[in-house]
Amino acid sequence: MTILKKGTSKILWPILRILIGVGLIVVLLVKLDAGKIINHVKNMNIHYLLLALIPYLLFIVVSAWRWQVLLNYKRMHIPFKNSLMVYFIATFFNNFLPTTVGGDVMRIVYSTKGRKTDALAVVLADRILGFIGLFVFGLGAVIYLYIFQQRSEFVILMIVGLLGLIFVTFMLFSEKVYDFFTPIMSKLRMLQIGERINNLHKTMTEFGSAWNTIILCIIQSIMIQVLLAIPPFLVLRSMGNFEVSIIPFFIYLPIINVISMIPISINALGVRENAYVLLFQRTGLSGEVAMTISLVSFFLVLLWSLLGGIIFILYKKKEQNAD
Repeated sequence: MTILKKGTSKILWPILRILIGVGLIVVLLVKLDAGKIINHVKNMNIHYLLLALIPYLLFIVVSAWRWQVLLNYKRMHIPFKNSLMVYFIATFFNNFLPTTVGGDVMRIVYSTKGRKTDALAVVLADRILGFIGLFVFGLGAVIYLYIFQQRSEFVILMIVGLLGLIFVTFMLFSEKVYDFFTPIMSKLRMLQIGERINNLHKTMTEFGSAWNTIILCIIQSIMIQVLLAIPPFLVLRSMGNFEVSIIPFFIYLPIINVISMIPISINALGVRENAYVLLFQRTGLSGEVAMTISLVSFFLVLLWSLLGGIIFILYKKKEQNAD
């Protein structure tokens, strides 16, 4: 019965997240004019949309580069061409599976080579340093809002999030901090959970002295946030709006990306759109325009994700031919 309940919960939770996402979209559409959103999409300038694809491509390239830096530090020498293809595959699984860790699993599978713990440690470090870069950029954005617009509603979120990430980083990368948790881990004997966490920690402590690598990865993470802010701005330009500058996108996109981390819907569906409408209405954009930017920007990401699906199929064929 326990196994059945676990299996049922694994099915029901993704379904619930899909329903929540759709529900949030429906609630938003009830408040907005769906006809205007459709007209905005129909009248878009295709040239700006094609330009918007470039930063999203660079986002994947820089993300793969960050992962490569960590792989190299662990002496898991994988050619960058392969790392980039695997990252495309991971992007596909992240966007088309009802889980946010599907892409991470694929990265571990393709980079293991008999070193599963090291591969997991690299992916975890990549995730953590990526989040730190996001929150650092986001903290800068909310400080700007506080100084120039006297808005402080997101300051606590960013500070708490960043402090939490720093704590997790020290716990995983530092032996001294982790020593406090060793007695707890020794009691987790079921399925050897404690032992596995201890083994993972041992391989992650190598990053504790890799300050040059950590700083480079955080810089890459900030570069990623800059790249992610550019396409939505170009989508706005495609609708013929040349009044709003790119500055609000550098301010609000990191905040939206943090809000989108709340795991209540699939791919932040509905959560992201509501955040766009809430924040970009402050710049004078209508809710319809803000929602259009969100939906079209996500669609552009999905296009690059589909390329990852094609690469995945080719990888599978290559493996079958090799057999």
